Amino acid sequence: MTKIGRRRLSLRALLAFFLPFMGYGLYGIYAQTTATKHFKILILGDSLTEGYGVEKDDAFPARLETLMNAWRPGFQVLNGGSSGSTSASGVRRLQWYAKAAPDLVILALGSNDGLRGVQPSDTRKNVEAALLFCRQKHWRVALVGLKVPPNYGAEFSADFARIFPELATKYQTPLLPFLLAGVAGEPALNQADGIHPNEKGHAVVAATLFQFLKPLVADSVAQH
Repeated sequence: MTKIGRRRLSLRALLAFFLPFMGYGLYGIYAQTTATKHFKILILGDSLTEGYGVEKDDAFPARLETLMNAWRPGFQVLNGGSSGSTSASGVRRLQWYAKAAPDLVILALGSNDGLRGVQPSDTRKNVEAALLFCRQKHWRVALVGLKVPPNYGAEFSADFARIFPELATKYQTPLLPFLLAGVAGEPALNQADGIHPNEKGHAVVAATLFQFLKPLVADSVAQH
């Protein structure tokens, strides 16, 4: 056999040995990429979302992610909370989160507006602008309602509370009526300031959001 023939034979032998492993490697890379693809839920809010006063893993976005994945694997919940932020920063912050390409955005904006006495009409414009930004990006969007303490006056409290259901109706957007349902006003579920939930309170908020989201994302996750 010539020297060239021996080289060809050696090359065939090497290919015969390594090709199955190469194929497995490519399959493994594909499988790994597919397995790590998540349905991303971004919760854009303030200190309530961020988890002021509690560990990050105890804040309701992290707890919600655990609940969602126990129900159906494949979720990633992004904590878009920023302490002290108002609704005026909503669009700017959404622009920053655009690189994350969320599948669903939950807008939990406005609680600091209420506490600072921002006119409800201004809060409405800001929340509406954030909602429209999500639509322009073709992200699914949902709203959560918020309230202010009664000591701000009946008229202000009513005007503020109407922001969320009215926007939800106008844009046919899913709405969770009140983010802190079952938590607000309950000393055992809040920190000493009476505003921010403690660990137990965050667990309640996560459970409320979980029940709200299940029917919204069930079909999407199956197709994702």
